[in-house]
This record gives sequence, structure tokens and C-alpha cells, in this order.
Amino acid sequence: MHKPRLVLFLLAAAVLFIAPVRPVLAAPGEPPGEDIATGASRFEAALPHGRTIEVFTYRAAEHGPDDPIVVVLAGGGRNGDDYRDSWIAAAERYDLLVLAPAFDEGRFPGPINYNLAGMIRDGADLATLSKVELTPPEAWLYGSIEAVFDEAVARTRSRQSRYDLFGHSAGGQVVHRMMMFAPQARVRTALAANSGWYTTLGPDAPFPYGLGGLSLPPGQLEVALGRDLVVFLGELDDENETRGHLRETAETNAQGAHRLARGRHFHAVAEAESVRLGLPLRWRLQVVPGVGHDYRKMSAAAADHLYGEAEVGPSD
Repeated sequence: MHKPRLVLFLLAAAVLFIAPVRPVLAAPGEPPGEDIATGASRFEAALPHGRTIEVFTYRAAEHGPDDPIVVVLAGGGRNGDDYRDSWIAAAERYDLLVLAPAFDEGRFPGPINYNLAGMIRDGADLATLSKVELTPPEAWLYGSIEAVFDEAVARTRSRQSRYDLFGHSAGGQVVHRMMMFAPQARVRTALAANSGWYTTLGPDAPFPYGLGGLSLPPGQLEVALGRDLVVFLGELDDENETRGHLRETAETNAQGAHRLARGRHFHAVAEAESVRLGLPLRWRLQVVPGVGHDYRKMSAAAADHLYGEAEVGPSD
């Protein structure tokens, strides 16, 4: 089937630089806002454009203003509470504050508004690539993630200026795209785990499968390649893995037959493009031994990778 030519233009560099939403902190002598309780809890975070979102939290007993904050993005089930729970043991071990925003289907319906972070308009057909049009960058999900971090900082009086980011499956798709398309996001280290498919750096693959037809602001690709992004893959997340839904189109199948292969392809394309463009690449590929499409085990491995001393497995 003939696919229509897709040309997407970003008219100014500034539109992609997501402005963080910063809550107003209490003035000296005024009482602070509502805190985040120790242990498992939740709060409603204010998002851009007047929206709110429920955020599931776990705050370690010893977590203080100088301890890390990690944002955890659920898979296609949007089960932020379960993902929060999978980080409880690690939170106590490493004195973490875990934030798991619930990007529910009601307010963020379908893969376009979650996996693809709302970057393209509803009604797009990802199989035929018809009606694929960019939405305004201020509507993308990345600003909402920044807003969740800001509210947590305000509530806990944290001194953290950056956060770590972990996403699994559909959440992993959000993570790797955020590192590519939100250059001002205050992420220290991002782990994109077991994504079903990717927006690669390939200039010929059409967006959203690659960068074909997408005009990026000068310097943005260099910024993206310099981010601390880990392509975090389960060794057993291959063709015999049955959990989760794997998108099957000509473009995704060109990335590989299964998630493990597609993750390796994504990183290999990034390596090739960094060489072609003469730009340094900070991205890494890490394979977790003996784990398939299992967010609990991948979460535990991610916590050790971020905050422990030992490597979790070989890097390819």
C-alpha cells in the first residue's frame, strides 16, 4: 500500500523547550504546603492547562531533602499503584522518594496519548501513517512529568534539582521519547525498559518510527545524544515472551521481531547516527540477565543500576 509522504515541521526551536511548571513555595515564616507522608501514599498534582493527576508515592523512612527522587512510569495497564509498590523495597534500601503518576485511560486515552506522549493528534493511523500531525509541544506529556516532580519538591522541601526516570513497556516508550524531544527536562538518568517499539534516530524511517520528515531545531539532536539514557532490556523479552501487546507493522517489524531485538536496533541506530554526524553518544544499552517482560524484576534491577554499586548485567 502506498503511504502518503509525511512532512512535519517545527517552526521555532523554542517550542520544544518545555517550560517546567513550578509551584509557588511558601514564603519564609509561612507554613509549607501539604507534605508527602512516609510510606505508601498518594496526592493530586496540578498539571499544565488546569488538569490534575493522581500520583502514587512511596517515601522511605529515612528519605530527606538531599535524597534521590525517582519518577516511575507504568506500562499499558496504567497501574501506577502497582508500579509504585514494585519500588518499595528499593526505596527503603536507597532512601528514595518514588513518584508513580497514574496517566489513566480516561484522560490520556490510547497509545497516542500515552506511549507517544500526545505528540500527534488523535485520529492518526500508525499502520498507514495517514493523518499523522504534530500537536503543540506544550500539550505533550513531558511537561506533566516535570510538573509532578515540581509538586513533590514543593511538598517535601527537597533540595533535589533533578530526578531519575524509569518506565517499563509503554512507559519505556514515553521515557526514550522524552529524552529525545524534551531537551530541558531535568532528568539525571533515564531507563527505558522493554519498550515494544521506538522512535529511532533513523532519518529515513517516517515519524513516529524514526525522524524522517521531522525538522528538529538546531542543536537538539546533540542535546539528546548527550543525555544519560539507558536502553534497559530483559534478556528473555524475546519472541517466546507472551506478556503485553507488541505492535506489528512494517515499520516496527523492521526494528526487530521482539522487544529485545528492537531495543538493540534502537541503540545500534543511535550509534551509527552519532558516528555519521560526528556527535558524541552518551546512551548505553544494558541487558538484565534472566528477566523477560516483568516490570517487578526490571524495577528491582533498575533501582540497583541507579543507586547500587554493582552492575546488573552485561552491556552490549
